[in-house]
Order: sequence, then C-alpha cells, then structure tokens
Amino acid sequence: MCFTWADWCLSLFKFIATTFFALFYVQSVFAHEFVATIIKINDGDTMTALVNNEITKIRLLDVDCYETKKNARAKFQQKYYELSVDEVLEKGKQSRKILKKLLKDHRYTRVEWEKRDSFGRILGKVYLDDIKSAGIIDVNHYMLKTGGCNKYVPKNEMKKSKN
Repeated sequence: MCFTWADWCLSLFKFIATTFFALFYVQSVFAHEFVATIIKINDGDTMTALVNNEITKIRLLDVDCYETKKNARAKFQQKYYELSVDEVLEKGKQSRKILKKLLKDHRYTRVEWEKRDSFGRILGKVYLDDIKSAGIIDVNHYMLKTGGCNKYVPKNEMKKSKN
C-alpha cells in the first residue's frame, strides 16, 4: 500500500488535531487541581494549607465531622444526632486526631476542587500518595469510613429529614 502526499497530510492533520484535543481536554479536566502543603489540621474535615505561596483553608467535600469547639454547628449536631455537646466535641477531637495521624507522614496532598464555600474555604477531594501500598488514599472516603465522620447533608435537608 502506497501513501500519497494527500494521505500523509491528512494523517498528520488527524494526529495534530487529536493531540490538540487531548491536551485541551486534559487541561480542562485538571483545571481545578493543585498540590497543597498541609500546615495545620483544624478539625476532622478542615485543614490549613499553603497553595501557590498563599495560606488557604481546605474543607473535605461531602464530609461532616463533629465540631471541636462550642459553636452553632456543634449545637446543631447535638440536636440532630441526639448527643450532648460534650459528646459532639469529644467525637470532633477524635476525628481531628485521626486526620492528623493520617497526614503525619504526608506533607503534600493533591486536591481536586469545584468551588469555595461561604467562608472562602476550598471544597475539595484530598488525595495522598501512599508509598507503603503503592496506591492513593482518598482522604474524604477514609474519614467517612474510619474518622467518625458523617456524609455531609446541608442543614436545610437535615431539618426536613427530622420532621
């Protein structure tokens, strides 16, 4: 089979077009992804990180850990989960310990995010490279399964389900 000049040009054009599309698609898929340096664990679902030389807070998407301080959310969790405020705070401290232990040997995390919340925190999924298992740990999933956290439900939906 013999290629003509036109066949060769058409093949080259297809290759360039496919490569351009693939690069454009990959860039758009990962447009909201970054590497963060963890500075502090605030509680079981929130951490402070350094991102592009700026300090920002990252909140685990779809995860609701108990509060570590007496505030309006802790009072809400007390009523919703039928616990005392002290129980809410103790569960919150346990969640924070679990997240601290998980991130202890992982200074850098990969974060995929979609938006910021009303407090300006990045809402995202956090991933760790786990050298021991040669895999990736989904921190959000880990905290739901082992961190004593619950799936996040917006307050208005929580109120509806209680009625």
